[in-house]
Amino acid sequence: MITQKVIDALYKKYRRRPSSIDALDISLLFDYAAEHHNVQINPDGHLVIESIDPRSPFHSIPLANIHGITQFEDTVAIVLHSSIIFLNKADDGVNVHLRHHRPSLWQRLRWRFYHT
Repeated sequence: MITQKVIDALYKKYRRRPSSIDALDISLLFDYAAEHHNVQINPDGHLVIESIDPRSPFHSIPLANIHGITQFEDTVAIVLHSSIIFLNKADDGVNVHLRHHRPSLWQRLRWRFYHT
């Protein structure tokens, strides 16, 4: 089961993009997610996930924007800067986690001064 602790650990582990696209474990996508999600890589360097609606921003992702790819018991995770795409291994189910950025101390102070 994917918990908030696991999600936080993924964001921390894949904080930065790899130095090269070759460092990504893209084979995980083709080994575990290709059957149900029809995962493809375009010649222009985009990862296309056909199980996601073409109108979604997660349908086509530049490989250069992917920070990491890892697998769990029943999902494969594609980690981006501010989101994680979870592709189910057993069916065409997709879950997306959007990272919530907490305002910095200065932003909170500025908000307090302007809204009081």
